[in-house]
Amino acid sequence: MTLTKQNLSRLFYQPTTLAIFLAVGFILNVWGVPLFDVDEGAFSEATREMLTSGIWSATYLDGQPRYDKPILTYWFQALFVKAFGLNEFALRMHSVISALLWAAAIFYFCQQFISRKSAFVATLIFSSTLWITLIGRAATADALLNLFIALTFFDIYRYAQSQNKWHCYRAWLWLSLGVLTKGPVAIAIPGAASLIWFVSNKQFNLWLKAIFNPVGWLILLAVVSPWLYMVWLEQGSGFFHGFLVEHNLKRFTDTKEGHGGQWYYYIYVLPLILLPFSGGLFKQISLSKSLIKDPLDRLLVIWFVVVFILVSFSQTQLPHYVLYGVTPVIILMAKYRNSLLAGKWQLLFPMLFCLIQFVLIYIAPDLANNNNHYQQQMLANADKVFNNSYLFNSILLSLLLLTLIILPAKSWQKLVSFAFCQSVFCYLVLLPAIAQIQQQPIKQAALFAKEIKQEFVAYKMHMPSFSVYREQITHRREVTAGDYVYTRADRISQLEEKFGAEAVDIFYQQGGIVLAQIAGNKLAQKDTNYEVGSSEVK
Repeated sequence: MTLTKQNLSRLFYQPTTLAIFLAVGFILNVWGVPLFDVDEGAFSEATREMLTSGIWSATYLDGQPRYDKPILTYWFQALFVKAFGLNEFALRMHSVISALLWAAAIFYFCQQFISRKSAFVATLIFSSTLWITLIGRAATADALLNLFIALTFFDIYRYAQSQNKWHCYRAWLWLSLGVLTKGPVAIAIPGAASLIWFVSNKQFNLWLKAIFNPVGWLILLAVVSPWLYMVWLEQGSGFFHGFLVEHNLKRFTDTKEGHGGQWYYYIYVLPLILLPFSGGLFKQISLSKSLIKDPLDRLLVIWFVVVFILVSFSQTQLPHYVLYGVTPVIILMAKYRNSLLAGKWQLLFPMLFCLIQFVLIYIAPDLANNNNHYQQQMLANADKVFNNSYLFNSILLSLLLLTLIILPAKSWQKLVSFAFCQSVFCYLVLLPAIAQIQQQPIKQAALFAKEIKQEFVAYKMHMPSFSVYREQITHRREVTAGDYVYTRADRISQLEEKFGAEAVDIFYQQGGIVLAQIAGNKLAQKDTNYEVGSSEVK
């Protein structure tokens, strides 16, 4: 029995094990699932239009200026599309590589300041935590931003330890690249957390020295200002108002795009994000007073707390925002794995994940019985997706968990082992099933529309992956007679009310997605007071 435990323990400290975890977490089937709207579709379409137009200084989405994010993610995404073509693999590869570099940064930092074994465990946890693996394979900016935030904090700690100016300069470089990826958030989080930490260490003067370092500011200007000048030439002041005011200041002070929440939103979201290691978070909270005694632990705690407070009081809330503070949580879990991840009760969270699968099988088909025509049609095939095969895989996952429970291993080893199984299940079973229901109809409609070779107008919907797969802009303007329209099943009645039922020719309808043509005659223009801009999602 002792030999078995020793052999099992050795597996978690092998480079081969680490490579397998990373491959499953971030590469497995990354090419096999359609782009998810809205975020993946929007980033990918903006990149496609960048390549088509040859304008690399600014981004456009369906022909309209896109002010949401700075430029760096689009540049990286475009380079992979040029190398591998316009497909899911290429569009997501920048995030995959960012996640692998993020993992490497965690490993190297933990090996340098904690221990080699903790470095292995931290990277295993990182590469099998639910939401990290989702972000690490998504065609968005978040994996890249999290990489730069982590690198910034790691060099802040090195600078405080060594007072080496090169560590300070490197921190400025990562911070600057973070700004070029997603804007002021890359400054706000490290700036606030490092101030609190340096003051707690009685090193406030050292913090001031770093903040007012002229070389640091030159690095920031050298990285960011060339692009700022180029985007100003291309889009004028519109970008600066749209990005800084609408997509930064107002995201914090107002609810944007319906993504509102309450101050307690992340209290119940965070455990889901950290599956199956959610129990380790609660243990960290209970031991927080003892953790803040050590300078490194204190920095990690402050890093997480600052992020949690900022995102909790933001009026626009999305699950991945709190990921900016998950890296320190993972490092602490790895460092104190024998206490933070101890206890059989922690297996309740893996059990929760398994239970969710059976709930999906049971309720998904019944959700099609609601009154929304779009959701009815989208979920019409839910019983064929969440079928006996899905049930078999869910049972198999549950049996693996039960097997792990009785294995002669430590609690953290059982959790890490289940996390690996969770990743395999997610990317071979769960995510493809969700995509089959939600995104596959959009992709199929786009490929059908691509053969028609006509311009389309989006009516009261915003799912830009349609434009990516059709490889053409989808206009977002007033619908007029003669237009080809891309819309949802629950919007057709509004078109029929405006133009007349006889004028709306539906030639494609599947999974709640509808393609139609509006008859090009005077009878089709009943409502001359149609409001411009009503094609926006409502």
